[in-house]
Amino acid sequence: PVLLKGMPALAAMLPGALSTSSGLVNLRLLRILRLQLVLSDLETFEKFEIALGLKPSDIRPYQLQLARVILSVFTLISVSTGLIYTSEHTANPEAFPDYFTALYFGLTTLTTVGFGDIVPITFNGRLVVSGSILAGVAIVPAQ
Repeated sequence: PVLLKGMPALAAMLPGALSTSSGLVNLRLLRILRLQLVLSDLETFEKFEIALGLKPSDIRPYQLQLARVILSVFTLISVSTGLIYTSEHTANPEAFPDYFTALYFGLTTLTTVGFGDIVPITFNGRLVVSGSILAGVAIVPAQ
């Protein structure tokens, strides 16, 4: 929980000047994790609804928790897929010919299934996979 409370702050500190030619542009997706601050409790979410000009609705705590989990999973899959594709596509085009193959690989890695049909060969690719596995094991269940 302490790690998760720091994630939105970490995402907010990412530099906004990342160039599109850089593989780090995928890290911009971490900014989505700032929504976790709004989904932290019912009172904060109600204030957010009022600020948007919406009528406060009857939201239950489990719905906010489900929204946090879905938001975290989709963000982590998107970031890990983009990073693995960026780091492996040029060095390993047979294994990572397109983004959807990288998405399949990212999903199996984040869920720690790892079928073994696709493997990274570069140091950066292995580093991304290691981070994805740790995120799948630590961050998602902590939600």
